[in-house]
Amino acid sequence: MPVFEYLALDADGAERVGQVEAPDERAAAVQLREARIFALSIRDPAVSGRDESGLGRLAPRRYLRTSQGDLVFLFRQLALMLRAGHTVVQALEANREMAVKFQLRNALGRMRDLIDDGGSLSRALAAEKRVFPPMVSKLIEAGEKTGEIEEILERLAEDMERRLDIKRQLITALTYPGLVFLIAVVVSAALVGWVIPRFAVFLTSRGKELPGVTQFLLDLADWFQDWGAIFGGGLGLFVFALLAAYTTRAGKRVIDTLLLKIPVVGGTLRSAALGQAASMLSMQLRSGITLLQSLSITAGVIGNQAFADAFAQAGERILSGQPLSLTLRVKVMPPLVRHMAAIGERSGELDTVMQALGEYYRKDLQVRVKVMAAWVEPVMILIVGGMVGTVYLAFFQAALKVSTR
Repeated sequence: MPVFEYLALDADGAERVGQVEAPDERAAAVQLREARIFALSIRDPAVSGRDESGLGRLAPRRYLRTSQGDLVFLFRQLALMLRAGHTVVQALEANREMAVKFQLRNALGRMRDLIDDGGSLSRALAAEKRVFPPMVSKLIEAGEKTGEIEEILERLAEDMERRLDIKRQLITALTYPGLVFLIAVVVSAALVGWVIPRFAVFLTSRGKELPGVTQFLLDLADWFQDWGAIFGGGLGLFVFALLAAYTTRAGKRVIDTLLLKIPVVGGTLRSAALGQAASMLSMQLRSGITLLQSLSITAGVIGNQAFADAFAQAGERILSGQPLSLTLRVKVMPPLVRHMAAIGERSGELDTVMQALGEYYRKDLQVRVKVMAAWVEPVMILIVGGMVGTVYLAFFQAALKVSTR
């Protein structure tokens, strides 16, 4: 069994170096966590040297972009190390050594060098726009002024982790039905395009009349054979035009607005966008960032363009002296958001109200994802069952024709 070397902090915050025997790095981390030891880095000395040169550098995962999961781990490690008394440069260097992906590793190296030259952590984060969202540097800048960098890093990690959990739930719920549907389409296409036509040739050669369902599928197969290229080309052009439109701000706004009107899906997207926006506003206001800056940052980070434009316009109208609750009086924004904003303004606790609103939409999103996942499977079974049942009905009706004189 491999032996891993680790750098960790014990329950008292003291730095510890040692070895642990485990099947892999994840199991080693679990063992250390159960012993109330918080791992800062874990490495296998037998392979770490090879990872830096030779075949180790050719591993595909090392060339992937930095994911949200990578950032969650990074922020938690930075917060833990800063609380333990490490300097920012030491924390960045330790995380750079642990980073697997070259993009993140190189970014952390440049950040370390910039801070070594007298720059701040927020300035270093702002310089790495391809890795870190703009909100991160703004929040850290506010934390540098208030001395709450560790708390802000923890909040960022928690917020990202919540969004990742919901995304994983949705992917898990849709993976199995999607695979079943894909297999059903392939099997049905093979039967319609290859098996049934051969039965049809055999039947017609014996002077038999084809069953109605069989004839329908054969006509459908013939249509696709004659017009499939044109149909596929037209569909491809439509998808390309849709994707091209989505790259423009106006096109993205129109498409995102239409998506919000789709039953079930629209409500899920609305809860996801507003949960993210409310949590981000709460985090920024609590960190000391002004409401105007918070709205601007939120508008630049939120994925749905319809809501992004609504928050951007709200920021512009606040400059003219209007209250937030009035600036959010737009068609796309639910009344609940406006009412909660009004309550926060009257009580002077807008950050707390936005946090509660974000929590509400987060829970609503979890419920919607579970409901959608519960509905997807039976709906897919009906669709797949209908497809396969129709094909098999045509197949067996043709087979029965052969057995009759």
